Amino acid sequence: MLRAGAVAAAAALQIEMNDETADLRGLVISDDDFQAAVAGDPLSAWWNAPEVPPESPFAFTFPYDAPLTAIARAFDLRLLDVAILLLCAAPEIDRRYERIYGYLQDDVTLRRPSAQLLVNLFQLGNAASMSLVVSRLMPTAPLVAHRLLETNGDGARAQAGYLNTPLRVDARTVQFLLGERHTPDQRLRSAVWYEAFSAADARPPHPTFDPLRATLSNGVPPLIALDGADAATRRLETAAFCASIGLPLMCIDLPALVSLDLSFEQAWQLALREAYWGESAVLIQGWDAAFRAPTPANEEGFIEYRGVEPPRAFWSGLMGCPRPIFLCDLGGWEPRDLTRQRRLLRLVLPVLRFEQRREMWAAHLAAYGVRVSNAEIDEIASKYKFTTAQIARAVDTSADYAASRIEGGSDEISHLDLAAGARTQAALRLEGLAQRITPRMAWDDLILPPDELTQLREITNRARYNHIVAEKWGFAGKMSNVGRISVLFAGESGTGKTLAAEVIAHDLEFDLFKIELSAVVSKYIGETEKNLDRIFKAAEDANAVLFFDEADALFGKRSEVKDARDRYANIEIAYLLQKIENYDGIAILATNLRQNLDDAFTRRLDFLVDFPFPEPEYRLRLWTLHFPADAPLAPNVDLRHFADSYRLAGGNIRNAALAAGFLAAADPRSNGLITNEHITAAIRRENQKMGRLLDG
Repeated sequence: MLRAGAVAAAAALQIEMNDETADLRGLVISDDDFQAAVAGDPLSAWWNAPEVPPESPFAFTFPYDAPLTAIARAFDLRLLDVAILLLCAAPEIDRRYERIYGYLQDDVTLRRPSAQLLVNLFQLGNAASMSLVVSRLMPTAPLVAHRLLETNGDGARAQAGYLNTPLRVDARTVQFLLGERHTPDQRLRSAVWYEAFSAADARPPHPTFDPLRATLSNGVPPLIALDGADAATRRLETAAFCASIGLPLMCIDLPALVSLDLSFEQAWQLALREAYWGESAVLIQGWDAAFRAPTPANEEGFIEYRGVEPPRAFWSGLMGCPRPIFLCDLGGWEPRDLTRQRRLLRLVLPVLRFEQRREMWAAHLAAYGVRVSNAEIDEIASKYKFTTAQIARAVDTSADYAASRIEGGSDEISHLDLAAGARTQAALRLEGLAQRITPRMAWDDLILPPDELTQLREITNRARYNHIVAEKWGFAGKMSNVGRISVLFAGESGTGKTLAAEVIAHDLEFDLFKIELSAVVSKYIGETEKNLDRIFKAAEDANAVLFFDEADALFGKRSEVKDARDRYANIEIAYLLQKIENYDGIAILATNLRQNLDDAFTRRLDFLVDFPFPEPEYRLRLWTLHFPADAPLAPNVDLRHFADSYRLAGGNIRNAALAAGFLAAADPRSNGLITNEHITAAIRRENQKMGRLLDG
């Protein structure tokens, strides 16, 4: 069909090129050209002969869902506005009208209509009627205010009189008239998009939105400030609510909008226009990042960013938009406009309770046809305090892991895939803030006295059964921070503190993040608190185990205030104590010097586990554990002798066992066996590292 149409158009054009004015085509429009163009079918190309009889005279009767009707309804256009819009859009859709307008304006280069031409076309002969047309082209009139028309459509005619300035309909408006409703203006790029909510995602919105239903049905809808949850969950829940009331949801990323190559006022007008003719609700995110400015640097070089008032045009656009508008990330900003006509409602999306998380996990797993037991769903819903969006992404990631397996021939999601998917989602926001340690060690790898082992198992049980005690039994309603688990591991270096943290994370199938002190502590006042705030916020969303090694460097005792630096150091410590106390997760602190920790902090800990230096009995178990079953120990190797004779911690024993293996592998006289001599030499090297000397 396309090829046939192109051939026919070319043939028709060749015929017309044979007339006597062909050499002046584009510069001359003859009477015959004009009459032929007027007689042609509406919206047919100027070089094509009509294939069907002309339609009945034009009338403003369109289906309710037609694009032109939607524009007229969205922007409250009058009949005259619709006529102006159509006449200006005609040459953008049908080139035939370029010739018609050039002929009527006695200028072949005037291919867009001017205000004067519109007056002539409407056959308005008096000044009052002329001013009526002109009034619909003023900056405050809907056609121009919403950028449906551009009144400077031809830069070459910048000096033309007002009535002779060409009027142009921009490309996005033409696309909408041709039926492209939900593809935002390309000039807005990634700053504006529609949040798709498919039938497969259909479910009741969060109950937090219920009070809005009655409010939105009465007059101008309010502004709604959304807080709580993460950005993805806010979008998902808002889209679910809008779908339930029959509205699409358009999202605007304000920082991205500000960074476009357009002026902010123009970008904002184009974004609002999308909301108007899409008849959609609007979710605006990134308010605090877009509307803030730096303060002058203080004497320490620290620059603080503070919120500023939004531009007047932006606020006026919000007030005038008759759509529901959801505002996110206000960052404590409050409106100062005393004359505003729209209320600002405040909604907080709370963290999903256990039963809600369980329901979401079950629904998403069922969508993949995954059969898991109720106990498994209970366990994963209890361990990961995920948002709605995180649960959906975790199941998707689990399916990716399952599909990536080559062996077995099955891509069914297993328990291991589900745990890996959950951990991957949990760790996303902490990457770059801390060192991620993949837990591999289990309880059998940990050699400790019975009481210390019992305490460690109590820690994992508190995390595993938190939903029962806190939610089902109601302790969360009586006490704050029931989900918090703060732990201190105290003991000499090498006694197993890091290993114990890894065992806990492995048992719970959590990721372990070791906080890098160099990335946290800053010489600039206030920066340490900001770094810790970012870490704890990300960790809370990630449901990760935080591990602070050498914690006394961060959580040391408060000192006597002798100068301003002491005062700020004490403020930092108090702030860190508060963050640990409010952290709704597992935070493990390790120290070699327990006495250096702040007393007020140690009193608030949930667990304090002392890691004793291993006695000979435990050292023998450590030596045995660190030589694998396949390690070729010589028959006369006496591990009891080494356990009794050398006072080494578990970490030192591990290093010595590994070093003995390498010494044996490199010794041509060993016959491939690890001997007493190799182990003794390895122990000597380990003692040298600690500054100890052994006799020959």
